[in-house]
Amino acid sequence: MAAINRVIEWTGWKRTEVMTLFGISSSQVSRWRKAKPSRPSLINPFRILDEEVQRVIDYRRSSEEIRNMGYRKLTWKMIDEGVAFLMESSVYRILSMFKLLGKAFKENDGAKKEYENKPQYVHHHWHTDIAYVTMSGVHYYLVFMLDGFSRYLLHWELLTDMTGLSVELFTQRTIDKYPEASPMVIHDNGSQFISHDFKCILSENNCIDVPTRRKHPETNGKAERFVGLIRTEALRPNSPSYYGEGVKVIEKFVDEYNNNRYHVSRALSIPSLNALFSAIATTVNTSLRALTTASSVPSMPSPLSTPTSTAFTAPSPIE
Repeated sequence: MAAINRVIEWTGWKRTEVMTLFGISSSQVSRWRKAKPSRPSLINPFRILDEEVQRVIDYRRSSEEIRNMGYRKLTWKMIDEGVAFLMESSVYRILSMFKLLGKAFKENDGAKKEYENKPQYVHHHWHTDIAYVTMSGVHYYLVFMLDGFSRYLLHWELLTDMTGLSVELFTQRTIDKYPEASPMVIHDNGSQFISHDFKCILSENNCIDVPTRRKHPETNGKAERFVGLIRTEALRPNSPSYYGEGVKVIEKFVDEYNNNRYHVSRALSIPSLNALFSAIATTVNTSLRALTTASSVPSMPSPLSTPTSTAFTAPSPIE
């Protein structure tokens, strides 16, 4: 009807002339006049997607610092890191719905005890975590395993998802690379790390499961510091735009981190050399303990040489 009225207004024709021109009957016009105007279906452009809700939940559980963060600061931190682009009120509703506000997490005293017993050798403590990596609007997930004693990055992968299965496969591949290790695996309380399958993988490979303790961020601080380093020194300065470029940037940083970077916390030592010397020292100490009952102790190998297995013969008892 509105279109017919505009044509009449523009042309000055009679209504019957316009209706005849467009082939519209009087009965059709009568039905139009009696019909109630229908409300247009509204599509809310601000509707929160299920994927965004899951990202907020996983990010909230990602570290001790994030768990203790207020929802306003959390909102802007997620925007800064490209995790989720939501309003403060939306983040508050999600956290409230899933009981992630305030004292939402149980404390784990075991993690504090394991942290207080600092690592004494390579493969004593392993630290694992997941970092978000955004390239050209696409989210990827950097998962890694860090040796707590030497700071050597044992293994890393850039995943296209952060499902429990992907993290479990990553963990198994890391363990397969170091079959001699039986470490304490320290992690946060993300859904991937507290699943039954993840705990079974650790148990089956003689690893000790150590989730972090609430209000004790130092427990997994080494992993969190590594995430901060790779973001500030590699990802942000280089700004990779696609997956392959991101892998190359991370590979270059890891090589520099493991083989050339000096660590103040380890008396300005390099992780790869620190791991090597620790392994040599462990081998020597084990040999010495085995020889404490012998009457003579052979000369110790040089700490710079590769340790070799040496057979020792105990003296025969005096008759």
